[in-house]
Amino acid sequence: MTIDAKVALPLIGDVLKEALPVMGELVKAIAPLLQPFADAAAKKIAGDEESASKPIEFSLTPEPEKKTLTITW
Repeated sequence: MTIDAKVALPLIGDVLKEALPVMGELVKAIAPLLQPFADAAAKKIAGDEESASKPIEFSLTPEPEKKTLTITW
């Protein structure tokens, strides 16, 4: 059985119409996972190593906050 090119075009079109929304959803799902790697690669390409090598400073003694809960009946 052979498929003529004229017959195959609508089939390919139907497959693409069904596949493109699925591919869009797949890209939306994977994009946040790939973003940190893309940022690191962009910094490496641009030569922006300063911001990547800065130490992060945290306060060693956090000040406790006093919170009050008042319940009235």
